[in-house]
This record gives sequence, structure tokens and C-alpha cells, in this order.
Amino acid sequence: MYINTIVALTVQFGSLLGVAALVAALVNVLKVFGVVKDGTSQYWASGFSLVLFVVMVVLGIFRPDLTAVFVNDIALKIATVLTFVLGFVTTIVAAPFWHNQMSAGSVPIIGKSFTS
Repeated sequence: MYINTIVALTVQFGSLLGVAALVAALVNVLKVFGVVKDGTSQYWASGFSLVLFVVMVVLGIFRPDLTAVFVNDIALKIATVLTFVLGFVTTIVAAPFWHNQMSAGSVPIIGKSFTS
């Protein structure tokens, strides 16, 4: 009975770019905060993909009115917001470093001149 739903969702899941973008955004956020270590991204991405697939199967069985396209659109919106917030936070954190480097004259083109 549910096997047809699972098979249909399996085929649809492979074409959901919003879900893939959400997985990539989640892994990148976790990398910035040090949760995901170098060389382990593929494992985290696989785990997130598996969890999202299970969520889609459960939604497909218990909430068939929520289509894969709807779930994909929501995932894409979440991924977009996460990517924007991550970029914003990175800019805020990096700004003092770059300010100090440029103020100290560590940048060859921009900065203080030490000539007499």
C-alpha cells in the first residue's frame, strides 16, 4: 500500500534541488561553527539527505496533500535564508580582521605609508 508512495517519492527526491541546496547550506553552517570537520562533509550531507528523505516519506504517507514540489520550495527558501545569514555573519566576523590589516599597512596598495 505505502510502497507505491515510497517509490514515487524516491524518484521525486532525486530531482529536488531545493532539498539539495538545504543540505549544502546546513553543512556549510555547521562547518563554520566547527561541528563538521574537514573531510567529513560527505558523511554529514548523506545523513541530512537520508533524514530529509525519511521526512518526505512520512509526509507523503501521512500528509499526501503536501506535494514534493511544495516541500522543495520550502527547503529552497530555508536554504536561501541560511546562505544569506551565513554570508552576513561571516562578513561581520571578518570585518574587524580586515580593518586591522589595512590600518596597520599590511596591504601593499591600501594602508599607511612609512616613507619619510
